[in-house]
Amino acid sequence: MLTRISMCLLFAVASGPSLYGADFAMKVTDKNYLDTQGFSVFLYDSTYHPVFVDQKNTAMEMILHGQRIATNGDVRLMPTPEQWDLVATLKGRHADKANNRLTADLAFPTFDLSYTLEVTAEPGGVKVSINLDKPLPRKLAGRAGFNLEFLPSIYMGKAYLVDGTKAGIFPRTPNDAMVKVLPLADEPKKAYYLEDWDKAKGYTEPLPFAQGKSITLGVDDALARVNVRSDTADLMLFDGRSRAQNGWFVLRSLIPSGKTTGAIVWHIRPDVIPNWTRPPMIAHSQVGYAPGFEKVAVLELDPKYDGPKTAKVLRLMEDGSYKQAFEGPITPSTPWLRYVYSKFDFTPVKDPGLYVIEYADQRTATFPISKDAYANIWQDSLDHHMAVQMDHVSVREAYRVWHGASHLDDGRLAPVVGEQFDGWNQATATDGMYKGGDHIPGMNVGGWYDAGDFDLEEPAQLSVIQSLALAYRAFDLKYDELTVDEAEREVEMHRPDGVPDTVQQVKHGALLILAQFHVIGHAIRGTHEPDLRQYTHLGDGASKTDGRIYDPKLGPNEVKGDYSGKPDDRWIFSTNNPYFQWNAIAALAASADVLKGWDDALAKDCLETAIKAWNDEKDHPTQNPGGSGFGAEAPEGVPEGGVLAASQGVVSGSGAPASPGATSAPAAPPAGSGRGGFGAGLDWAAALELTIATNGAEPYKSRLKELFPQMITPQRMDFGGWTAVRALPYLDASAKDQMREAVKTYMAGLDKQLDATPFGVPPSQGTWGGSGAVVDMAIRMYFLHQAFPDLVSSEYTLRAVNYILGTHPVSSTSYVAGVGTVSKTKTYSNNRADNAYIPGAVIPGYILIKPDFPECIDDFGFLWFEDEAVVAGSASWVVAGNAADAITKESK
Repeated sequence: MLTRISMCLLFAVASGPSLYGADFAMKVTDKNYLDTQGFSVFLYDSTYHPVFVDQKNTAMEMILHGQRIATNGDVRLMPTPEQWDLVATLKGRHADKANNRLTADLAFPTFDLSYTLEVTAEPGGVKVSINLDKPLPRKLAGRAGFNLEFLPSIYMGKAYLVDGTKAGIFPRTPNDAMVKVLPLADEPKKAYYLEDWDKAKGYTEPLPFAQGKSITLGVDDALARVNVRSDTADLMLFDGRSRAQNGWFVLRSLIPSGKTTGAIVWHIRPDVIPNWTRPPMIAHSQVGYAPGFEKVAVLELDPKYDGPKTAKVLRLMEDGSYKQAFEGPITPSTPWLRYVYSKFDFTPVKDPGLYVIEYADQRTATFPISKDAYANIWQDSLDHHMAVQMDHVSVREAYRVWHGASHLDDGRLAPVVGEQFDGWNQATATDGMYKGGDHIPGMNVGGWYDAGDFDLEEPAQLSVIQSLALAYRAFDLKYDELTVDEAEREVEMHRPDGVPDTVQQVKHGALLILAQFHVIGHAIRGTHEPDLRQYTHLGDGASKTDGRIYDPKLGPNEVKGDYSGKPDDRWIFSTNNPYFQWNAIAALAASADVLKGWDDALAKDCLETAIKAWNDEKDHPTQNPGGSGFGAEAPEGVPEGGVLAASQGVVSGSGAPASPGATSAPAAPPAGSGRGGFGAGLDWAAALELTIATNGAEPYKSRLKELFPQMITPQRMDFGGWTAVRALPYLDASAKDQMREAVKTYMAGLDKQLDATPFGVPPSQGTWGGSGAVVDMAIRMYFLHQAFPDLVSSEYTLRAVNYILGTHPVSSTSYVAGVGTVSKTKTYSNNRADNAYIPGAVIPGYILIKPDFPECIDDFGFLWFEDEAVVAGSASWVVAGNAADAITKESK
């Protein structure tokens, strides 16, 4: 009996070129890309990132049947380049509508190589050409080639054909022979950390696993089948995962010596299904809905799709049958990006039970309508994701050990002044009594791994503390499922110990911040890996270092008690700025308020340290160092950590963490917001938390009163103004009237802003998915609703929460890993090498592949801008999830 694959292969061989549909014509659109129904080609609508370089979303990209199947089409100097390897410089790009041609002018200046990359429509596909200004330099012969990278999650396990007869299957696991390729003698010098990394890896590259003049990829997949034929050098298929787990399959041809025009010529013919339209996507909450609240699904439709004007809600009965519960109209479609959107309001369905939505031939997964729909949406974030991210302790779950006690050798003052990888920067060679390279004692306590990597990002630590402190106090959050023993450095899941988990997590963060103030004297940039070998580490954080303090007097492999001669200890970047310092004060004050009654000695330490730091900062303000001491984008705690971001006058925008980890940097404050680029009233959160912790003591209360008018302006409401509702109990009665008027003005313009997308939430506009801004909205609107229920509906918070849980573009997969009927189960976490996830991780979500393709790939977890969950995002989600649950329990 023939298998499906063998039948497809026989059909392909027998039918030859007729495998591909009728010749279609592509045209350059008004958005300057080549397009036909079912197939699009972009060319340098995005560029390589100035810090993180290769993010798998630039150069020539192909979208086939609604999937971005290929990216990074350009000349490269290696068959399977990694993130920081050399890329061409883009000089210009052109779109020629008359000839349906896209052109990019590019160069490798250090090698005196200039060329054009042309993508021209031809019957049935596109022709790709590389035209050199002059023949290839001799030193690049056998090195320079045209690469096009194909998405592994689409093609692994699928069939390919070489020259119509040689068949194979894309491997699920890379297993190609490796060869050593030494750098060129006069190759441009790289940064020292890149040189060290290349040396540590052994300069290896994989050999191709297929080679020929014509290769058909995905022969057995009608949605991904594409043929590439070369008129010039052979096509070679490489597996980029041999060098890095986030690698893609690479199709490559070497540029021949002596040629200029047409040095590379490929013909790419995708098997486009005639008149293909993307199936409807029904975006809805994967955890369901509460009976007495709005229930609105959003239908994402192909502009050419002609579907019914109504949708249905079916109830799943106990015997497995479906019974229609509701049928209603969908709204007229509204265009946005490359799709159109309609809404389906089924609010009248209120009876508790299990339901699905049906539209045309699409039916959703089952979801409940229940008064407790939101009761269990945040616990995984607190007791799984955040627990697994805990540094300096071991974490166990029943039979499973998530990781051992990590980084017990923290840390050394960063010995190199200036910019490091991932945007980290040490401003000075010394800090107090410590000089670069010195071990700083007492820094191996508390804190959380920031994201998919293991560094301790200061903005994230401060955001987590403030978020969880807010959750504990606002919702009386006594939930207890963890045992945390800081003295023994042990954490165990599913084992209550009588102390609320939010309290224990706040304590874990406070220990780290207190150590900074007690040992160094101030807040710091954070703790980071000393080299790229560690930075790219996946798996158990305890195996990254030997756990012993580095002693330069010992030999490389010598061990003496708790010391060793291995310089693998992480680096402490002690650079400080006003943003860090004021927020550390706020975090310590919030910790003091939470820890009272649970750990009074530590609470006292937190409060006294915060008060002393406040006084010191007022007398001797921390200066913003030159070069900022940050990375290139917004703080990791900002995009996903709304409480900190929203309380500090900084944009809750999009950062762009690097593979395989992430970075932090100052987000831009509202225009004209104040000194040093950090915004006026940077001490607002510190004043607020100290006022609360001291029950209205001076001078904090007076500072609140002084800052209050500027915090509640409509321009500041999204950036911290909303937190003024927490200050109202400590201010004059007139303050609430002032804020009421401010909220009225704010609400008058809010709906217009939110109507910019069909989902009624802030859009994702940066290089990092925008779910953090939506979580921020959920929190902000909850507290405004609590203060002014007649002005602010509770539905804003539920809309934002439902968005995170599935009512968003591209697919209806919940952005909270493991939460909801259908959720993200491959995330950019430190276990991503296993194609796995950490429960409760909140991913960034969709981004815009410019110019108009929204993307969030469900079955692939290696795009950090879509999949990398940060710890501050989980802490914010704990607040938002509790807010949604609290709202549904309000009396209507």
